[in-house]
Amino acid sequence: MSKSTYYVNLNPTSMEDITTSKINDHELIEYEIEATEEEVTDLQQLLLDVQKHDMELADLFTFRHFNEHFTTDDSERFQHGINQVYRTIYELGTPETKEKMDSMDPSPFTNDE
Repeated sequence: MSKSTYYVNLNPTSMEDITTSKINDHELIEYEIEATEEEVTDLQQLLLDVQKHDMELADLFTFRHFNEHFTTDDSERFQHGINQVYRTIYELGTPETKEKMDSMDPSPFTNDE
């Protein structure tokens, strides 16, 4: 399968955005990747899964966020998922993306858990 250029936007309110065109918005965290359609679909699903473990608006109207076991477990799943997102972006990333990520902190992007 051939690879195409995609842009992954890690905006906290819409983390699942993967587009084929660059968005010129300085408030977005955007990474350029080279991926097949299957790789994009897998990354899209991973992003959706991670968002499920982020603090949901619905939890603010319940007492779930006061349950320490629930919030700790959910936070750990979220962190594991977001680390996997960054590793996947790093693996699929263009040289510029890898350089950008390396300059931040390479450990979550290149280490296996």
